[in-house]
Amino acid sequence: MTNVFASNPHGSVPAYPQDTPTPSPTARSGHEQVVFCQDTQTGLRAIIAIYSTALGPALGGTRFFPYPTEDAALSDVLNLSRAMTYKNALADLDLGGGKAVIIGDPAKHKSEALLRAYGRFIESLGGRYITACDIGTYSEDMDIVARESRHVTGRTVLNGGGGDSSMLTAVGVFHGMRAAAEHAWGSASLEDRVVGVEGVGKVGYRLVAHLIDAGARVVICDVSSDAVRRVQAAHPGVAAVGGRAELLARQLDIYSPCAMGGALNDDTVAALSARIVCGGANNQLAHPGLEKVLADRGILYAPDYLVNAGGVIQVADELSGFNAERATARAEQIFVAAKKIFALADEEGGPARRTADGRSWQVAGHLAGPLTRIRPTPAGPSVDTDSHSNSTDGRTRAAGKRSRRKAGTVIEACGLERVVLQEVEIRRGSTMCTKSASSVAGNRALFKAPHVRGGRANGARPSQGQAGKGGTPAQVQQRRH
Repeated sequence: MTNVFASNPHGSVPAYPQDTPTPSPTARSGHEQVVFCQDTQTGLRAIIAIYSTALGPALGGTRFFPYPTEDAALSDVLNLSRAMTYKNALADLDLGGGKAVIIGDPAKHKSEALLRAYGRFIESLGGRYITACDIGTYSEDMDIVARESRHVTGRTVLNGGGGDSSMLTAVGVFHGMRAAAEHAWGSASLEDRVVGVEGVGKVGYRLVAHLIDAGARVVICDVSSDAVRRVQAAHPGVAAVGGRAELLARQLDIYSPCAMGGALNDDTVAALSARIVCGGANNQLAHPGLEKVLADRGILYAPDYLVNAGGVIQVADELSGFNAERATARAEQIFVAAKKIFALADEEGGPARRTADGRSWQVAGHLAGPLTRIRPTPAGPSVDTDSHSNSTDGRTRAAGKRSRRKAGTVIEACGLERVVLQEVEIRRGSTMCTKSASSVAGNRALFKAPHVRGGRANGARPSQGQAGKGGTPAQVQQRRH
């Protein structure tokens, strides 16, 4: 096992990881810890990236994918772990952000021995990283990993978990889509709306079912013909096209990327006819600035890590004894959270993604420190900050020296110039933000779910592994329909 402490990913994410260019040293900054894992006996090659533990242990899934190079895998895991930090913060979870990738074709290389070797690497981190499912891994795989490590969620129902987390991921995306529809068209109804879903393996497959139930007209595409046939067998009225280009050529109301990251690139955005983009994929924007291009074209982009947070809400719920009704109720609150983000973005006059970034950073960034870059904007009175200037690379690190910064300073945190603060105070090793556009306390209200019977009451925490009442997410959804 090799530990690497590197810098923050600023590079773009291509449509598929195999297209990822070799990341530069700058593109690797900001992470607390990056671990390269290799076990020659089982053939395991994995990378675990911990972006931040400011809010708690880093939670994020394990992706098993046939990356063409180690650099491609590294670029993907760095971007994914950063996004998990924002996702967990915005979802009001007391968890940091991390992610892991296993290099290989799961159909050929996955074995019990390999998964158990991987579990030993996770255990060696002492709880700094908690894993779960992602592309290429399933709840049954997590049960095997858990034989070697205590720091595993996304378990099967028989082993005290919630089962496949794509169920609640799809629930969250569906409700985020309803919130976007209400914001764009004045009604949350999706009836007769044409929705193009790219990727129907896990989340996309379940999302299609919700859309059909809501009366939407659905068009799909997937690189797997088997996945397409599976959807059409379950929903004969669903149309299918050959790929992304054909999907975008359709007159869509909503485009829903649910496959790999980077679906929204310059060409995609230029070709979009949809009024709304809302999907389950991570890191949908291929490079910074596209959120502004989308907004300028009048396209409402629902931040990916906001609307696809249902899965992480589900696996995080396992840490206090899984309760399906509680987790489902919380995932459904993505509707309310998304509406708040869209309204705040209108007030601030910018894209919803920037507003979501700012809210996430206020929760996670104000604890994490140090800041990566500070540059003044024209106007505003001076305020005191505790800072120590590090001339290398133009960065500013938190330390004990007093200095002055003007209100209205733009702070680039985690590689994103997103947060415009009225007052900023930087303290030793951390950052405290006051009188910002929206407060940390306000963010904490985004995901407050209604009281659920059988859930945590009066602050009581069920013992680890104790299953709560309410059944699986699928059973809860069936009862509600």
